Amino acid sequence: MSGEAPRRGDQGDVALSVLDMVPVSAGRTRSQALADMRDLAVAADTAGYERYWLAEHHGSTTYMSSATTVLMGQVLAATQRLGVCSGGIMLPNHAPLVVAEQVGTLASLYPGRVSLGLGRAPGTDRLTAAALRRRSASLPDFVEEILETLTYLGSVPREAWDRVPASLLLGSLPGAGPDAEGEPGGEHGGRVRAVPAEGTRVPTWILGSSVNGARVAGSLGLPFAVASHFAPAQAEAALSTYRSVFDTQAPTRAQDRPRAAAAVNVVVAPTMDQAQLLYSTAMAAAARVIGGRPGPLDPPSPDPGSWRRHAQGREAAVESAMALSFVGEPDDVAARLHAYAVRWDLEELLVITHVHDPVLRRRSYTLLAQAWTDYAGGRRRARADGAGGEPGPPSSGTGAGA
Repeated sequence: MSGEAPRRGDQGDVALSVLDMVPVSAGRTRSQALADMRDLAVAADTAGYERYWLAEHHGSTTYMSSATTVLMGQVLAATQRLGVCSGGIMLPNHAPLVVAEQVGTLASLYPGRVSLGLGRAPGTDRLTAAALRRRSASLPDFVEEILETLTYLGSVPREAWDRVPASLLLGSLPGAGPDAEGEPGGEHGGRVRAVPAEGTRVPTWILGSSVNGARVAGSLGLPFAVASHFAPAQAEAALSTYRSVFDTQAPTRAQDRPRAAAAVNVVVAPTMDQAQLLYSTAMAAAARVIGGRPGPLDPPSPDPGSWRRHAQGREAAVESAMALSFVGEPDDVAARLHAYAVRWDLEELLVITHVHDPVLRRRSYTLLAQAWTDYAGGRRRARADGAGGEPGPPSSGTGAGA
């Protein structure tokens, strides 16, 4: 089995986590963006967030999340109790041996706080992907690389490969050939070992935006995190597929039941008007990426349609990508987020907040965490009083999205 169930905070049945792409705001330097990441992590730790997920992007002028494991180490060092997870490492960009060594080292330095999220998207453009020496990202290749990584981490025995459905696999076991020096034998008798990773059994998630990643996660019995923050139209099918194919007998299984998480766009402020103003930055960022003209985060604009100038005629695609956004006052957003999590039986929400001002970005996360705690407390009190249910979501404020 490939890891234990994650901790739960004091915020109720659904864990609230941060997803950080480490954005660069216009007028700020890349070094400042990295400092902003550390400040946000400290704030999230204090506010009681469950986990801090860090993305992987390459060749981006918008995001400073190229060296994911390096950033994970920085967040771990800056915080006390916060879990840290790659969100995720795009496995075809890396040798599984190196991934296991790096994450295993972090897990040894910070026991019980490190998780591993694995995806197969490029995280970049085609030219940069070629420079990364990116390998095949086919589903069978991806499955083999997952198994190789889990084997190095000690999460599954090598013999378990024989019990993985042949339809998911292409080839052989890791380390079946020459050793690291290109000669048979060697220190470990012809078997490649990621020594820093051995026995760490780092809890591992599979990330995806469609039914393909969901099928892999379910077939392997691993937790699944869906990228609904940019592919909400596919999230329902992905989550349904994950649960329908979940294999409780998979030798790689991490738990006996499906465990799912979803990433969501969130902007919280004291008033709805303030939240919608701040959210204009997130819409502009999405329009820049989809329109093929990415760049640093724009300052907020009072014109709600200002993002359209970046869309290059792809306004419908931008609106579709950002459809799952929760924008508004803290209590209202917390209630709507909880309703969404309950609807899809999610155990964790990954909150991504694109706000130009790093201080206001931290405020958004802090306000949400407090409202989340209050909402969960209200639910517990309702159950204790025999209400048999939970408080309904506040009626004030509609925001964007769900």
